[in-house]
Amino acid sequence: MAARQETPAPSLRALERGLQLLDYLIQVKESRLNRIADETGLPASTAHRLLQALENHGYVISEDHGLYRLGIKGQWFTAVREPIRQVLEELRRQSGETANFAMLVRDEMEYVERAVTDHALSFVVSIGERIPLNCSALGKAILAYRPELLEGMVMERRTPHSIVDPVELHADLDVARHRGFTVDNEEYFEGVYCVAVPVFDGTGAPVGGVSVSGPTVRFAKDQAFALASDLKVAGERISHLLDDTMGTVRTGNRQKRDDVYHGKKEI
Repeated sequence: MAARQETPAPSLRALERGLQLLDYLIQVKESRLNRIADETGLPASTAHRLLQALENHGYVISEDHGLYRLGIKGQWFTAVREPIRQVLEELRRQSGETANFAMLVRDEMEYVERAVTDHALSFVVSIGERIPLNCSALGKAILAYRPELLEGMVMERRTPHSIVDPVELHADLDVARHRGFTVDNEEYFEGVYCVAVPVFDGTGAPVGGVSVSGPTVRFAKDQAFALASDLKVAGERISHLLDDTMGTVRTGNRQKRDDVYHGKKEI
C-alpha cells in the first residue's frame, strides 16, 4: 500500500510557494505579476502577497506596473556571493580595517557580507543587522542618490554626532555627491569612523553600499579619505558583478553609474 502523503501545514505551504516564486525569478531575472502568476500556477492574489513578503526581506524588488526582479539577497542565491566576498577581502587587506557590504531594505540598510579586520580592537556589525539611513555612511550613500527617501523620514539619533536636522543632512549629502563617497563621523556608534560608496544594480538604481569602518583611534578622516579611491574601485566592481547577474544593463545607466566612481560630480 502506498504511503499516505500528508497535507503540508499552511506555514510550510506558504514557504514552498515563496521558494517557488524565488526560483522562478532567479531563472528569468525579472517579470510582471500576471506572468509570474501564470508561469508558477499561483493565483495572482497569492503571488502578490508572497512577493510582498519577499520584498519586505530584501529578496525581491518591485517596480512600477507590477514588475518584480531579484533584490540583492535574492541574487545571493546566484554565483555573485563569492566574488563579492573576494572584493571585500581585498578591500580589507588594503585598508587594514573591516569592509562591509549592505543593501537597502525598505528604509534601512541591512548588512549582508563583511570581511573582518585582523586587529583585536574592532567594531563589527552582525550580518542581518539593520541600521538607519540618516546616521550611517552606508545609508547616506543611498540617500545621496535617492533623496526622495528623505520625505517623511524619522531621523534617528544614535549618538550626539547623528545628523537629525533635514537641512544639515541635505548639505552633507550635497558634499557627498560632489566627492563620490559618504562618511559617518561617530554618527552611528561613538568612537567609530566609516566611509562608504553606493552600489548600483543593472537598472542604474542605488541598491546597496560598500564601506570600511574602524575605531577612530586608528581610522579617521585622513585614513578614510586616502582610501576613497580604493573604495570606489570596490563599489564599481561589485556594481559590475550585479550587472552580470541581472543581465543586460539598461541604456545609459552604466555611464551614469560609472560617473560616480570616476570623479564626475553628480549622476
